[in-house]
Amino acid sequence: MMRTIVSALSFLVGLGVGLIGGAALLAYAYQAAGLYPPDDATIKFIARERGWLRDDV
Repeated sequence: MMRTIVSALSFLVGLGVGLIGGAALLAYAYQAAGLYPPDDATIKFIARERGWLRDDV
């Protein structure tokens, strides 16, 4: 029983880390390729907060 609980908790932690890491990687890839959709303010905001978005281009 305890092993099942630990396994489920590990899965949830890994899922959370994967989603956050995937979002950060997607934001970086979009910035690097210059493929921002005009209405996608969320990815631009993440990239700007992390210093990935250059405003002079």
